[in-house]
Amino acid sequence: MEKKTRPTIITVIVVLTALTITRAQAIFFLPTLEMFGGISPDAWFAPWVTDSILGLLLPGIIYFLLKGKGLKTWAMLLIYSAIGAFDYANGLTTQWLHPLPEEIAASALVLTALTATLIFQIVVVYLLFKDKAIHYFLNMYSEESK
Repeated sequence: MEKKTRPTIITVIVVLTALTITRAQAIFFLPTLEMFGGISPDAWFAPWVTDSILGLLLPGIIYFLLKGKGLKTWAMLLIYSAIGAFDYANGLTTQWLHPLPEEIAASALVLTALTATLIFQIVVVYLLFKDKAIHYFLNMYSEESK
């Protein structure tokens, strides 16, 4: 029995997606919002809630990247990554319009981290549309298409 190997593009997608794990920590920032008596602008509520949800979903997403197959799986991964990219863009806009206090995080750090992870997510969306990724999830992958 021949063992199928995972194409390199899938490994790259997994690594880039895994690098967004830091979004899960956003749940711990929620108590710092002004509405809860903290010092962070309330404008961060939506980006942090979205980050928290996407961060909690990340282990499942990684599992489906590694083990999942089929059109529904591919579409789910694409939607997750597109929402993730939108969320990072929303975070950049929020930082620009309602910057976090320096006591929470330095503005340059926030902007750099959000820009990097936004790029990761955009690259993942792009890679998911590549033939090798589509073929992998739709079980059309063969050794010749490597």
